Amino acid sequence: MSRGERVRRLGDTEAAFAYAHALVPGSGRLTTTFTVNGVLAPERIERAVETWVRRLPLLSLRIEDTGDGGLWFRQGAPGPPPVHEREVDGERLWALSVGRTPAGTTRFSLALHPAICDGYSVGRLVRPLLDALFGTPGSCSGEQELPPDLDGLTYQGGAACGCGVCMPSGSPRRGRRDATPCAGDRDGRAGRVDRAGDVVTLALDARASRRLRDWCGTRQLTVSGFLTTVLADALARASGRTEVTVATAVSLRRSYAERTLITEQGCVLGMVRAALRAGPGGDPVGAARANTAALCAAGRAWRPERRAHTAVRRAAERAAAGEGGVELRVIDAGSLDTALGPHAGRITGLRTVAAHGGTRLGGTLHLSSFKGALTVALAAGGPWAAVAERELTDAALLRSALLPV
Repeated sequence: MSRGERVRRLGDTEAAFAYAHALVPGSGRLTTTFTVNGVLAPERIERAVETWVRRLPLLSLRIEDTGDGGLWFRQGAPGPPPVHEREVDGERLWALSVGRTPAGTTRFSLALHPAICDGYSVGRLVRPLLDALFGTPGSCSGEQELPPDLDGLTYQGGAACGCGVCMPSGSPRRGRRDATPCAGDRDGRAGRVDRAGDVVTLALDARASRRLRDWCGTRQLTVSGFLTTVLADALARASGRTEVTVATAVSLRRSYAERTLITEQGCVLGMVRAALRAGPGGDPVGAARANTAALCAAGRAWRPERRAHTAVRRAAERAAAGEGGVELRVIDAGSLDTALGPHAGRITGLRTVAAHGGTRLGGTLHLSSFKGALTVALAAGGPWAAVAERELTDAALLRSALLPV
């Protein structure tokens, strides 16, 4: 395949993210940061990145608008890898920034366009970079395949629940011991809060993460279901509504008959939407159970739309203009430890943030865990952001003032 040649058409979900990202710069972008122990020489990093890009064809792709209502992936022209670049809004679909910290470690920040990566496959792109950096045989030992266009595959919906919403990866299981609300965590010592632009990140320590999982598990809740309900209530109050649309990102990697064709990398998602009843007062535990059931039912009923790109673009334009009401997007990426393999012990501070984009009322909640510690990242737009941050933090730390006895 010659350089610049078209590779394939973007699928429905990929095109939806690409149009949204273009219409509202930054929308959907995934930014993953982590720290490697020790100071790494720039030459070593550059060699590793060259190997990484060469063995992952996904990173060489560009998006081309054919002018007739279609988006295509094409192979990009050769050039030096963009180490130290900080934006991913241009033609290239990723950027990597590397710097030395005062503590004598090396900090990486990888920004990825949402059309080539989702919250479930971030670790599958980070690991090959670490393989190349440390000379580890593994996922970067050979060239990886590009994910196929999902629109051409055979979707297998089922009567059995396979949506991943009601009990997603890394969520609590029923029957664990109970955990009590911890009024002593009001000073935030159980979790560190960081703010950057419109994004607030709460990094719980392992003990607080276990307490939250246990508390939810004994009440037959998922962590994501509970936190989603808290945020939906806050968003309903801010918007003066009694109903809020929640869009949950669900990995579809095991939902097609041709599942062996689907690599771990790429944007392989279904956006499951449900209108949830929300508002002040009430029982957050009971509401979370009802919301989880509604999202689970929506996941079972979901089917690929396989829309023409002109229809995808029109939908993205309506969303960018604020039509269709407010929306809360939720991504529960589960644990990243397995995806990183032998490198899990080498890195610290791993976290991913999904950008909301723009100032429209709404937000994106991204959950992930690493070494047993949960990271809760909220990118929020509009005047409700401060309230959302406070109530999300209270809920994640199980502060007794918020919860029923």
